[in-house]
Amino acid sequence: MKHSLPRLTPDGRDDAAAGTDSVLLAVYAPFGTDKTLSGYPGAQLQPLTQHPLVRHLMQVAGLGVHVSALIDRVGENTYLVEIPAGQPGNMRITSSWKEDMSSPLALAGFLQRAHACHPKAAIVLSLEGHGAGYLPEIDRTQLTVANVTDGGKITWKISDEDSPILPTGSPVLPTGSPVLPTGSPVLPVNHMPLSSWGTGDALRRAQACGVPKLALLHFNNCFNMSAELLHTVAPYAEYATGYMNYNFFTAGETYPDVFRRLGRPGAHTTRQLAEWFALGNESFLDAKGNHPTVGASVQLARMKGIAGGIDTLARALLQALRANPLGSQARRDVADAIQTAIEAAQQYDTSGGGGFGLDTPDELTDVCSLALTLQAPSLLPNAVRVAALALSRLLTGIKRYGANDLPWIDLSVRWDFKPNQKHDLAMNILLPDPQRKGIWDWRSPYYMDTHPNPNLPLVQPQVIDFLKKTKWVEFIDEYHKGVPFAGLLAGRIPDFPVFNAKFVPPDQPPCDHGQPQPGGPTGNPGRGTKQP
Repeated sequence: MKHSLPRLTPDGRDDAAAGTDSVLLAVYAPFGTDKTLSGYPGAQLQPLTQHPLVRHLMQVAGLGVHVSALIDRVGENTYLVEIPAGQPGNMRITSSWKEDMSSPLALAGFLQRAHACHPKAAIVLSLEGHGAGYLPEIDRTQLTVANVTDGGKITWKISDEDSPILPTGSPVLPTGSPVLPTGSPVLPVNHMPLSSWGTGDALRRAQACGVPKLALLHFNNCFNMSAELLHTVAPYAEYATGYMNYNFFTAGETYPDVFRRLGRPGAHTTRQLAEWFALGNESFLDAKGNHPTVGASVQLARMKGIAGGIDTLARALLQALRANPLGSQARRDVADAIQTAIEAAQQYDTSGGGGFGLDTPDELTDVCSLALTLQAPSLLPNAVRVAALALSRLLTGIKRYGANDLPWIDLSVRWDFKPNQKHDLAMNILLPDPQRKGIWDWRSPYYMDTHPNPNLPLVQPQVIDFLKKTKWVEFIDEYHKGVPFAGLLAGRIPDFPVFNAKFVPPDQPPCDHGQPQPGGPTGNPGRGTKQP
């Protein structure tokens, strides 16, 4: 092409955009276990060229951005879609047979191909589909009947998905976290994306084969603005953009506007592009109403310090708990004070709450919100408040927006992510069984087992560094000392809510902010709580 293409202006010599002459949008779309996303926006699978994601990617290419996408849908081959910058009419679709999209090798190979086609382009990678925050790396070949029953010593009582899975033997520590000897028998049966470790491993493999550091990693899915995941991918990308709670699937509809801004005159940095992805998501969903989300972007070099701040806070909490004997009233008071702070913090993940309200016992907690609630006057020692204050400062400026609205998937709840002094937000972290009832998230046995026993079957062959190198898991274990294990919640990846173009918002403004609405609900019921 004779004219220059849009490009990113590097902030410095070591910036991922340094030395590049264009931008490549690489899209990884593992829809192969989800009929809704495969056929979006209808129920029937249409030709790939008619899928809205492909049509929006063609618009992006028309703006002078190289596009490469690996798209896997239910009941058909995996397809590589390649669109030259400025030439959407020259789109090429190539069958890649059927890829295992949950394998790091698939993502690594895709990135190698995309980079080889555009070796001077700054790479923006968008991960579409499902997300869940932290996900363990699991070798399913080790989940045999013999292994999960410890040679027949354990019997599992499996009921419906809303009830805990109960062991009738003794596979767990009697009063503490659920460290199982040979893995958990309850795993999601579909929607399982790349594990947290697998995502990092895919990027590591790609870069070992010559793919440069990503300029931006966009987690365009649910819950993946996650401390564990961001720390894992930090060495391999400059910036990340993501969403702490549910995000609504829009099939790339926001992308053309994002890259149209990149093509305007002037210097545009990766930091700006990261913010545009989040703000583009906000403006598109807000215009419809009843699609509330909360988005953030972060320079990933910050994650080392943030992980250090979480580690320091966990150590202070451990010291506060261990200062008094187990079973003493003083220790119970400290644990109760910690629980009060957790319950006051912003919760995400609805899978533990029996609905779409965002309160405990939901098990994804906002790290910044928790750091703020732990600073409240309480029975906790000053060292906890000091560590919490330091962590909250490390997390400033990450949140880009937060909506306050009734989600169309359940109009009886409100998701309030607007900024306020008490509940600033930044990213989520897994905090299982926050109310110490002994009912744990299905991920917990893997999350808590940071050093798997090499003499047992390696159901979890890899553990992310965040869990091994911080005291976060040790704090969770100590917080649960003396709590009898009651069971595991059924394994599932939450269904991905989609943008509902057919939804008609209520007549009255949904964001009442405490003001009575004629003929409608009165008052703001608060952060993600049930409407009266």
